[in-house]
Amino acid sequence: MKQRMRNRIGRIVPAYYLLPAVICLIYDTTIYSGTQLLTAGWHHWDLTGGLERQIPLLPEFTLIYLLFFPFWIGNFLLIGHLGKETAYRFIRADLLAWTVCGILFLVFPTTNIRPQDLGEGIWSGLLELVYRMDPPTNLFPSIHCLASWLCFAVLRRQQEIPRWYRVCCGIMAILICVSTVAVRQHVLADVAGGILLAEGAWAAAGALKIPALTARTDK
Repeated sequence: MKQRMRNRIGRIVPAYYLLPAVICLIYDTTIYSGTQLLTAGWHHWDLTGGLERQIPLLPEFTLIYLLFFPFWIGNFLLIGHLGKETAYRFIRADLLAWTVCGILFLVFPTTNIRPQDLGEGIWSGLLELVYRMDPPTNLFPSIHCLASWLCFAVLRRQQEIPRWYRVCCGIMAILICVSTVAVRQHVLADVAGGILLAEGAWAAAGALKIPALTARTDK
């Protein structure tokens, strides 16, 4: 029975990826929730500019905004099957990116003013639910943009992944970034910050070697 369970788990998450992935998720969650608690009474800056105020609220993009979660989870698991070298580099990039996020959330806490009139309909109701569940803090950089773009950065040059999937991954990452502004969860600076941090973390992770998160290639 135990062996069957291990085999089933192994098909979803390779053994070498399981512990680093769990540590990564715990670290990310701690950074996000912990900084929100620490900065609860602090002054927060609003980076909303004139351009964002001209962009209409598009509640329909709430669907894209929420599709981020299965998109990220699916790719997070997929990357684990690309071999130790790629998987561990991804983990290093994620930990590095979230460390930078934690610093920024503390030294430069941000917020925005959400629209009061969300309109009517299913998408407006869904957006209202998102607003209730997700307070407007820890906005710069956008975690939605960071995480989705980091997955794309990893997958876009993986030849073993079908080209159509890599293209769709890029399109979806772009749509997720657009959705964060369309539903007024983020501003353009948050989007740019998330993308740049994803690219920088992925590049840095290629040079950064952490013994526990570096695949051995000498055997």
